[in-house]
Amino acid sequence: MCGIAGAAGTPDTNEEVQRMLAVLGHRGPDACGTYQAKRLSIGNTLLKITGDMPQPLVGKGALVLNGEIFNFRELAAEKGIKTDSDTEVIFTLIETKIKEGETPINAVFSALSRVNGDYALAYALDKELILARDPVGVKPLFYFLEKDLDKTKIAFASEKKAFSGQKTNLMTFPLGSVMALNTHNGRLEMKSLEIEPPEERISEEHEAASRLKATLKKAVETRLTKTVGIAFSGGIDSTFLAALAKSIDDSISLYAVGLPNSHDLIQAEYAAEAAGMRGSLKIHLLSPEEIEAAIPNVIYSTESTNPMKIAIGLPLYFVAKTAKEDGKRVLLTGQGADELFGGYNRHEDFLDQGPEVLDREIHSDIKKISTVNLERDDMVTMANSVELRVPFLDKEVIKTGLAISPELKVLKRDGLYIRKYILRKAADGLLPSELVWKEKKAIQYGTGVQKVLDKLARDAGFSKKEGNHIEKYLKQIAADEGFDFILR
Repeated sequence: MCGIAGAAGTPDTNEEVQRMLAVLGHRGPDACGTYQAKRLSIGNTLLKITGDMPQPLVGKGALVLNGEIFNFRELAAEKGIKTDSDTEVIFTLIETKIKEGETPINAVFSALSRVNGDYALAYALDKELILARDPVGVKPLFYFLEKDLDKTKIAFASEKKAFSGQKTNLMTFPLGSVMALNTHNGRLEMKSLEIEPPEERISEEHEAASRLKATLKKAVETRLTKTVGIAFSGGIDSTFLAALAKSIDDSISLYAVGLPNSHDLIQAEYAAEAAGMRGSLKIHLLSPEEIEAAIPNVIYSTESTNPMKIAIGLPLYFVAKTAKEDGKRVLLTGQGADELFGGYNRHEDFLDQGPEVLDREIHSDIKKISTVNLERDDMVTMANSVELRVPFLDKEVIKTGLAISPELKVLKRDGLYIRKYILRKAADGLLPSELVWKEKKAIQYGTGVQKVLDKLARDAGFSKKEGNHIEKYLKQIAADEGFDFILR
């Protein structure tokens, strides 16, 4: 996990990239490096997780990578590459294709077509700059592109705040895409890495549960490191992940936050005890004062004053902070389970309109999860130099999940709905029944953070009756802190 940035098309690109990387320093406190060619520069701030390979990697071209390639050992074994660096494996695959005569975009596309991972990367060769992002958009990437008759300028970075004076022209790099830009003539070429809809349909309950459990267990296993923890609320998503992780490594640590006696802390303690993991649970008790003090950090990290983003971002920010203080550099979360397996109230309404409607909406939810949730989660965890990993959004888990019939995701029985039914069935037997079938509150309510935000806004003089009182409060904080780039 790292931060990446780059620019092309102006004489002072290296100075610009150095400035951008300085802003991204929290994403990679271990090292910083740049590669410079004529009118082009790319760079990286490094957080060491897998291997100890400094970036950029330079050969015929140059590569910077933000993310993790979870099947890199298998790819390395196939090619006879001896390394503990996933970045080196991707670089070697790309460079091998280049030497065989492939164009840069085809070389990158060929390498990434074989990858299971979360990534945003840039590869530069001569006048070609290639950008790519994983199919779900787990890793963020933003860019600015300006073309006119005699020049083309591009800049890219892992976070919006790295750009200066270009806020209104920024674009989110499309997920599951590979883009090649010829910095000499401005020619653009795009290729898609999007996950294709499954041709099969898994309709038998036992088969669906069995395949889901096996695929998810492998996704958890590939994401475990010596410095990994799990964001734990005691709900089915995080508890299932914890149980699968424990079956692989019983030293796994669980992290829960909340105000004293909040729903999530009570549920986390109960779930950890019932799952035989009470000794693994580490709790951080929040206070209104601590939450108030952290609000500017979360506004800056998420680059937003949206009340929901801040209310959800705050608990995860504290989980990552607690894990970091405990020596962890990686955090697993249950993000994606609700989208993939029908975990929201609205999914009940979609089922009533027909299984095909629910199926279509689940596909839509997966395509939108990056902008709705993942960017926020990445920013608040990386604000603490902690890498976010999401097993439910593993490439193979998504393929399996999309193949499962929608009727097994939201089950309607005797007029009652059971959301995430097949996920619960997959966990049945591994977890006690009282955990498998229990519903939980949304994190902003379960931790008590929403109530604190409401009171802070009212205490600051913003009337709830007049509406949008929390948003007004957050905007006032952003103004007081001088976060002009957020308020524009």
